[in-house]
Amino acid sequence: MRPVQILSLNLPETLAVATALFFVGQLIVRRSAFLQRYSIPVPVVGGVLFALLLAMAGLVLDLQFTMDESLKDPLLLAFFATLGLGADVRSLARGGWKLVILLGLFIVLMVMQCAIGIGMARLLDLHPMVGLLGGSISLLGGHGTAAAYAASFSETRNLQGALELGMAAATAGLILGSLLAGPVAERVMRRQGAGASPRPPVAGPTAAVERQAAVYAPITAEQLLFVLLVCLACIGGAELMHQLMKDTGVLLPDFLWALLIGMAVRNAIVPLAARAGLAVRPINDRAVQALGSVTLSLFLIMALMSMRVLDLATLAGPLLLIVAVNAVATAAFAYLVTSRLMGGDHDAAVISGGQVAAGLATTAVAMSVMQTLSERHGPAPLAFLLIPIVGAFFADIANALVLQAFFVLPALGF
Repeated sequence: MRPVQILSLNLPETLAVATALFFVGQLIVRRSAFLQRYSIPVPVVGGVLFALLLAMAGLVLDLQFTMDESLKDPLLLAFFATLGLGADVRSLARGGWKLVILLGLFIVLMVMQCAIGIGMARLLDLHPMVGLLGGSISLLGGHGTAAAYAASFSETRNLQGALELGMAAATAGLILGSLLAGPVAERVMRRQGAGASPRPPVAGPTAAVERQAAVYAPITAEQLLFVLLVCLACIGGAELMHQLMKDTGVLLPDFLWALLIGMAVRNAIVPLAARAGLAVRPINDRAVQALGSVTLSLFLIMALMSMRVLDLATLAGPLLLIVAVNAVATAAFAYLVTSRLMGGDHDAAVISGGQVAAGLATTAVAMSVMQTLSERHGPAPLAFLLIPIVGAFFADIANALVLQAFFVLPALGF
């Protein structure tokens, strides 16, 4: 028996590899008309490529890979903090009714994923709970939700291998959501002619007043460090709020607290301090976007490069078929239903792509896809406000309620 080779990266090495994979992914995207056409994010290309290469190396060399993931959570929190710092709540107020519609669409999507999962499980002669693991538990819920429910299934129904099945389904959803979201949004744009202004999100030949405004000033090291300081404060505030609210029953995830605190800083604290006559430094939007792009890219690459592709290929063939059917159904739902009910405009197209990514992968993947779409086609501010609020917070609560409704079905035996 061949000895197992262990590839272990410390934190500096992990960051170096992740950064290098970004540039590798960027090079591949620049040379691929297909990847550009369907707005496949650069971090997804680099991270998935590394995971595939590692899987092939594992087959030949019996290679095991470990890396220092201690920065993953802070990177995610920092990204959502920059998202809040760049958000204008007036845009959310103007589209408030769309938030309710989008939440309703997410609930319909959850019911559809669970129904498909149970139906496919019956066709494949599997236990219905395996179908639920291939539905909204692992897809919309992600790895954390899948692990929680898998433990319950193992204890209450003695479902063997539930944890492995849940992890496989969530990982498959992560890949499919990353690959399908961009194409869905691109097709909606072509169908509706839903293009935005060709102006890039921050730079671009617009009014001279905007170019001279402080928030659009060129980035300096001082401004970037100030934004970093504010983001670190948002991260600390998010962790503090999570601890304070832990025993109250209000279980907002840390990254949503970071988003909300960032929004409060941008839309309340800074304006109030300025009106009080304090010498408040304006938040540079370009610095916010630059830091947000860096943190999100590194987070996604680190998340994807540690995927166990071989486990996906060997653990759960029938379950992966259920996930694949659900992925196609999710993409079709976003293309045919969500894009139309959200208004059929550029924001609706980006929201549709975001729903595919959030409904199959994670909210972080959704933000990366929408960022790629915005860089190519123009800004979609409403999408960047609605998707994280609905996809990360309200959808998790609604998913738990929908699953409880399915659990009472006699076929599941709860």
